[in-house]
Order: sequence, then structure tokens, then C-alpha cells
Amino acid sequence: MFYAIIAAISLAASTIMDKIVLSYQRIGHRQFIILLFLFLFILTAIIYPFWGHIDRLAFDFHYLFLLFLVIIIASIYNVLFYHAIEKEKVSEIELIVMLTPLSTIIIASIFLQVERNWNVFLAGIIASSALIFSHLRRYHLTFDAFQRGLLIYLMLYGFEAVLVKNLLFLYSPVALYLVRTLGVLVVLSIWFLFIAPRLVDEPKVSFTKINKKNYISVFLIAFLGVISMVLTYYSYAYFGVIFTTTILTLWPILTYLGSMFILKEHIKKRIILAAAIILCSIIYVNIMMSK
Repeated sequence: MFYAIIAAISLAASTIMDKIVLSYQRIGHRQFIILLFLFLFILTAIIYPFWGHIDRLAFDFHYLFLLFLVIIIASIYNVLFYHAIEKEKVSEIELIVMLTPLSTIIIASIFLQVERNWNVFLAGIIASSALIFSHLRRYHLTFDAFQRGLLIYLMLYGFEAVLVKNLLFLYSPVALYLVRTLGVLVVLSIWFLFIAPRLVDEPKVSFTKINKKNYISVFLIAFLGVISMVLTYYSYAYFGVIFTTTILTLWPILTYLGSMFILKEHIKKRIILAAAIILCSIIYVNIMMSK
């Protein structure tokens, strides 16, 4: 449980820093993602000789395919997540991200038989209803493009957790995260630097306006990212996805508090109410799992 608690605190701190760097220091999300995963890879590579291990069976086609899926899924949802952070208030983002633990628990219950707990579906329905309520405006749902991207992120995050759990039998947490970050770095560098400018008419990625302060900020985020993700993988391996995820519900709650007291963001009453309902759903999940 200690692993997951430290991971949750690190995730909350890094999310607040993400917002500061992307919105206040105004580093574009494309440059940010490339630099972030470069630093994540370098930092994880430094600790790999001490805690890294890869089983020979990991090079079997079946497990290589699972690893490929992890890299593609992580690449997609990281773009969706950081683009949303760049454009939206943290309080708006975290209301949707607060559903990540519940969606992950539901997906893990379906695909991981040893962790199956059907009671969480009730909590999922209640929390989803609260999310919909918080976005109702004059009887219409209002999710902007970035929030819709986060809804996709919800699903992808859960599926990745299931795939990661299946690969941790062959990789140590440090080794798996090292390979994952390298894969995402390669995929997104190719996409942002070569494909996107031609395919979707995006401007070319430039690092000329990024200063020393920006590099230090992204490095600190990467440092927190390595701590949070490696410890999350350790918790997946030893305690399971569902147990780890219930502890990680501290992440969005702590981030919410950070957005209020550090970023001074105004939070609407209906969002506070929805967050309280989602929190109650999370507590219900914890109670049902403890029986």
C-alpha cells in the first residue's frame, strides 16, 4: 500500500506542475511530451541496472504484441491527457479523471478473473451519472473537444493497466516502464516531428523558444513521473490492479485541492457536488472490496 500512496502523491504534484508548465510557462503540448518522455527514459535507464530484469519469454510474439499495444495505447492517451491539461482548468480535468479509478476497476474486473468484483459496477453507474450531471447545461451535455478526449483517456488507461499486469510476470516494473517510455518516445517523436505536420497540417515542432527554466520544470515532472509510475507498477505486480487503483483515487482528490489552493482556480458548485458523489462511489468500492 505504501507504493501506491507515494505514487498518488507524486501523481498529484506532477499534474499541478503539468498545468503550470503547459499553461503558464506556455510550452506547447507537443514539445512538452517529447521532452518529458526523453527525460522519463533517461531517468529510468539510470536505475535499470539496479532493478531492471526482462525474462526471455518476453520476446515471444504474443508478449511482444501485448507490449506493442501498451505503447500505442499509452501514446494516444498521453496526447489526449496533456492536450487537455494545456487547454482546460485542472478542476474541470480532474472531475473527469476522477472516474479513471472506477473505469479501471471495472475493466480489470472484466479481464482479470482473480481480481473480479462485480459490485463496482454500481459505483461506476453512480459516478458516471454524477459526471453527466456536472456537465448538463440547459438539458444538453456540454463536453468540449478536450474533455471528450479525456473520456477516451478513461477507457484507454484501464485497458493499459490490464495489459501491464499481464506483462509484469515477465518484466520487472523498472524494465517494463523503461521499454514503455522508449516506445512512446519513438512513436510520438515520429508523429509530431514528421507525420503530423504533413498529415493534419500542424506547424513544425520547435524547441528554440524553450528556456532553461522550462527544461528544469519538465525534468522535475519526469522525476515525479518515474517515482509514481514505477511504484504503481510495483503495486500492480504485488497487490493487483484493483487494490492499487483504489489507493490511487487519492491522486485526483489531491490534485483538486492543489488546483484550489495553488492555482487559485474557481470551482463551480455542481462540480464540487459531483466530486463528492464520485468520492462516495470510490469509498463504496473500497468498502465492498474489503469484505
